Amino acid sequence: MELSDYNGWENKFTWLMHLHLSDEQVLAQEIAALVASTSRDRVAGRLVETWVKATVYNWLCVHPERDTRFDVNMRLLAWDLVGSALAYADWDELVKLLTGRMKKSKNLFTVTLFHFILSDGRLLAFIQDLLQAFPHAYECVDRMKDWFREQVDVLFDGSERVPQQTSLSALVNELIQNTYSVIAWIHVARAFRPV
Repeated sequence: MELSDYNGWENKFTWLMHLHLSDEQVLAQEIAALVASTSRDRVAGRLVETWVKATVYNWLCVHPERDTRFDVNMRLLAWDLVGSALAYADWDELVKLLTGRMKKSKNLFTVTLFHFILSDGRLLAFIQDLLQAFPHAYECVDRMKDWFREQVDVLFDGSERVPQQTSLSALVNELIQNTYSVIAWIHVARAFRPV
């Protein structure tokens, strides 16, 4: 998967992380204080990464002792991360994988979708029906991509948290975990250092 620079950042996911963490003053102050707790950028990057992962996880799981001040921010951050992961998936490759015309993909998000579809019997049946209903690859790709995006939007739109009873919540969590691996955390942390 080729990620290119985006708005002066290493990639869209790094930019998106900084955007969300700096968007609200209280949240930006929280991250700036975290970064200020160490003079080493690498350590600061790990602190920011750990804080974000824990905060998003606690929001997703509705951990009763979480800091609820950031719930709205974490919902929007998680929604954007999942939406971007879906946008970076190679849907043409996904269709080829599902139809057996391809064996492997190097795209992390495509592989995640592929394995998730294969692991969920009802979803696999739905996708197989979709593949039969739309035999032209491009039309099938568009329908599949739109369907997944609609499902994610329904999960996040207007809700305080992603419902844990849906099978797609596991996919959402996995896609979020994937995005963490492509974020340049050290650069996010550096952006919160005073000039």
